[in-house]
Amino acid sequence: MKKINVLVTSAGVMSAINVIKSLQLQRDYEIHILATDVDPYAPGLNLSDIQYISPPIKEEDEYIKFLLKIIRQHNVSVLYPCYSKEISIISKHQKDFEKIGAHVLVPSVEVINHCNDKLRTSQFVESLGIPIPKIIDNPSLNDLPLFSRRLTSSSSKGAILVKYLYHLEHLTLSNENRIYQEYIDGMEYTIDILCDRNSNVLIAAPRKRLATKSGQTVKGITVNNTLLNEYVTKICKAVELIGACNIQFMERENKFYFIEINPRYAAGGLMLTVNAGSNIPLLALKVMLGIPIENSELRHIPDIGITRYWEEIILNKINGADE
Repeated sequence: MKKINVLVTSAGVMSAINVIKSLQLQRDYEIHILATDVDPYAPGLNLSDIQYISPPIKEEDEYIKFLLKIIRQHNVSVLYPCYSKEISIISKHQKDFEKIGAHVLVPSVEVINHCNDKLRTSQFVESLGIPIPKIIDNPSLNDLPLFSRRLTSSSSKGAILVKYLYHLEHLTLSNENRIYQEYIDGMEYTIDILCDRNSNVLIAAPRKRLATKSGQTVKGITVNNTLLNEYVTKICKAVELIGACNIQFMERENKFYFIEINPRYAAGGLMLTVNAGSNIPLLALKVMLGIPIENSELRHIPDIGITRYWEEIILNKINGADE
């Protein structure tokens, strides 16, 4: 069995931990996991085979040089960027990684920026004939309650349910660029998705988000829904998404409203999708290395549930990590 060296970056974020755990679940390949993070206490470092402390992502040139050095040193063939703020940086330097044999499966910088612009993305999705919560340009008392998000943000950061006029006035007087939309009170869905390099959806795995904390699923259940699959297939092709992403919807009176696209592995419920039959990080590895994918690997079993709890890693000593 040939060993495959992979590099998972920003190992402190939950999406990176999900990628590492997903790769460790499979038994078909000998996958050797290297992980990096700026924080020596990042939990994903301690789940990997080899750990490195990285420069800050904001020091882009040094960060890229650091990654290239590790890739050369360990003959890394697959790179998994996991932190929202670094994916566009990795995308920008994708050719540099591929020149030395490390495959990356991420969208273009333009597509990432498109997805991160909540207003632009919502308007684009609406143009595809997919419902969105009504956008409110000049919100007033009569529009309450409404939902507000930063124009560019990741996950639930800056997302607020606005119920009261004083709260709305505070937001509108702030210097933040925000999008205001009607509040959809209903069931929230996330669809975990993997697209090939031509933006074709290989797997779309919907799940209900029964409970969330800090934007991450802590209780959920898998479902089958033809309409959601049709919606995300249309969105991914039109937006030209590549690799892993997740798309969120709200349901009200049997109608699904698009909320947002996150062009990265899910931080909360990805392990639910993996355990329901679709190991998306492993499937991404196969796409990157040109390994055929069997239909049996594209399963999505409904009515599989997840509940989450804190789990600790005890460290006998902290010596940073490999320099």
